[in-house]
Amino acid sequence: MSDLHLYSTQACPFARRTRITLHEKQLDFELTEIDLKNRPADWSEISPYGKVPVLLHGEGRLYESAIINQYLDERFPEPALMPAEPLARAQARIWMDYCDSRFGTASWKLMQAGDDESQRAEAHEAVAEICQFIEHEALRKLSDGPYWFGGDFSLVDVQYITFMQRYANETDSALPEDCTRLRDWLAVCGERPSVAATAT
Repeated sequence: MSDLHLYSTQACPFARRTRITLHEKQLDFELTEIDLKNRPADWSEISPYGKVPVLLHGEGRLYESAIINQYLDERFPEPALMPAEPLARAQARIWMDYCDSRFGTASWKLMQAGDDESQRAEAHEAVAEICQFIEHEALRKLSDGPYWFGGDFSLVDVQYITFMQRYANETDSALPEDCTRLRDWLAVCGERPSVAATAT
């Protein structure tokens, strides 16, 4: 029996990030799926924030997907999912934060706009601007390969792929025409076994 126990929800892009990381690390783990509309009676004892994912590792309990994933990368260093050089690691964390603070928030507003054409147009424009920023400031400047930092799949790729796929699939939204690197990145990441295995 594994000493890693993940509480997850299949459709949650945050929880999916950690499932991808566990698959990339080829770690055995116990998985408990949580129905967030019908939470277990003791859920507040397991998850102080009331959210997924939650990872139990021995006596430790972790929550927030980015923090869990960085812990897994430090605790189980092979294969490494963060750059080795300190400046590159800092850049990785900047882009991971940008995902949640900018892209994730903007794409969620688009999903919530419903049939309100004015709100949808405004949200589409906001997401398009963010995608173009990623295209020109990240992928074209930082990468000479298929992934965020070149030839190596990283936690930055993990951070974005679940939200990018949800944006493309659930909002029927095409990436801006000039986002050629981002489009290629999305396709390559989607073909990784860890990503395909956790797809909803």
